[in-house]
Amino acid sequence: MMPLQNLLLFIGTGLIFSALPGPAVLQVSAKGFRGGFGAAMAAVLGILAGSAFYIVVGALGLGALIAASSTAFTVIKVLGAAYLILLGVQTIWRAKDEGEDASRPGKPFRQALLTQICNPKAVLFFGAFMPQFLNPRQTLWPQYAEMFVIVMMWEALVLGAYGWLASRGGQWMLGGWRGRRAQISGAVFIIVGIIFAASQRA
Repeated sequence: MMPLQNLLLFIGTGLIFSALPGPAVLQVSAKGFRGGFGAAMAAVLGILAGSAFYIVVGALGLGALIAASSTAFTVIKVLGAAYLILLGVQTIWRAKDEGEDASRPGKPFRQALLTQICNPKAVLFFGAFMPQFLNPRQTLWPQYAEMFVIVMMWEALVLGAYGWLASRGGQWMLGGWRGRRAQISGAVFIIVGIIFAASQRA
């Protein structure tokens, strides 16, 4: 298992890392704002599934290679940016269908999953940052399993809180403002895509 000092440091820095606004936070917030808390939690599950994917990739020894490869990192960043900008444009274009995402929780899950997999922040965290807390003199699989549980817990709590706050904000926008929710959500997706495109490796 991870040394206690490493474990506490990992929890502290990981919580700060998750709480800082980034693509995952913006994705969950946009879904909660437009589709309510249920859509936000579906997006949270998508983010968790993407994080689980990267933890498995890291445990297989591939995470550090992806993070260190300029080509792989750039491909992930460009695909993520293009996907989210396209998603934002589609959301704004279809703003009249206000209830579409709220009634189909599979879409927030799938979109959030793709967002996390194409998230440069996630690539750096799971591929380069997380391995720094491992003890190479001990078996790595139990340490990755421990990290898996910790990451799932803190991301569920932090992202769930963002989703709840966003869903409350969306409920306040009634009447003539309802159509604006989709437009604001679409704008958020475009902003996330721009963040992807502008993100640096450092």
